[in-house]
Amino acid sequence: MFLRCLGLLALVFVALFALQLVAVMFPWQPLSPDWQWRLSTTLINGATLPLLALAVLQIAVVLDPDDPILRQRQRLFRQLAVLAAAGFLLLIPLETTAGLRQQNALHSAQVRKIQQAEQRLVALIKATADARSTAELNSALQKLRGPVLSPADLALPLPLARAQLQSIFNQAGIQISRDRAALPTNTVALPEVIRYGLASLALGVAFAAFARRPGQKLSVLEESQLLFRALCALRPGRSPDLAETEFISRLQGEVEQD
Repeated sequence: MFLRCLGLLALVFVALFALQLVAVMFPWQPLSPDWQWRLSTTLINGATLPLLALAVLQIAVVLDPDDPILRQRQRLFRQLAVLAAAGFLLLIPLETTAGLRQQNALHSAQVRKIQQAEQRLVALIKATADARSTAELNSALQKLRGPVLSPADLALPLPLARAQLQSIFNQAGIQISRDRAALPTNTVALPEVIRYGLASLALGVAFAAFARRPGQKLSVLEESQLLFRALCALRPGRSPDLAETEFISRLQGEVEQD
């Protein structure tokens, strides 16, 4: 009964992972870099749940290899792990592209915001210089959504009102310069993109260690290792040694069974 509970626990892990994916997939925006990045990071951060499910089923089957339900469930999960291993390897270029596009979009939006602030400040300075009275100055400031003169300011001589506004404009210019200097570079997200890319690669290898194609006795990771050894042994001008010949024979036997 306890081992059957382990099999049920594996299903719970997979269900929790699926719920996390559903929460980030809607609204459906597959062309948006924000959506792609959010989906990629959720997949990577939540992938430990299906890995735990595979590990739990492995333990349950080892403890009770004759239970048909556990073995059938493990077989299904191992076949799904083949897709998961391939998916996480294919996820690397997607999350890399999405992360860099998202950072570029954020940087461009910040640059546009600063440029708009600069243009508005230039227009306010020009309107202040062109005004012929405080009333005309106040009207121009309102149209440009600038600082509004109070009744006391309206009573001031125009040169004095201009001097006060110029002080405000100078402070605004200093703040804009600080904002421009504080702009992050386009490569600020690169370490995070690399970290998630390496995590996706590690997860792909981990799922490949559990994954097993239908009718095969070796995991996908073991098959890949055999294939790599076989390709290395077949390089031009190099004779395979006895160990490599054995690997090639095993690989050929697996292919013939498939």
